[in-house]
Amino acid sequence: MADSSTSLLSLRYANDAVLVLNFKKNGQPNYIGGATFIEIFRASDSDKKVFLYNPISESNFKDELIGMSVEVINGDLTKIK
Repeated sequence: MADSSTSLLSLRYANDAVLVLNFKKNGQPNYIGGATFIEIFRASDSDKKVFLYNPISESNFKDELIGMSVEVINGDLTKIK
């Protein structure tokens, strides 16, 4: 049986895109934490499309997320193509 990190790695490479559900957390709107940011980076580095459910918040990662050309869908799942 594969451990969970191996399973997640296989799942990441089996998909064409990543959808990040960046909701409000601890009073911060559209929150993206460090672990999620790393997954966004890995997906972007693997030429996967990255979709954010909500706009990019004013956070430490804002410039990096813009630089990775993530696509904000503003809650409209029909924009994922």
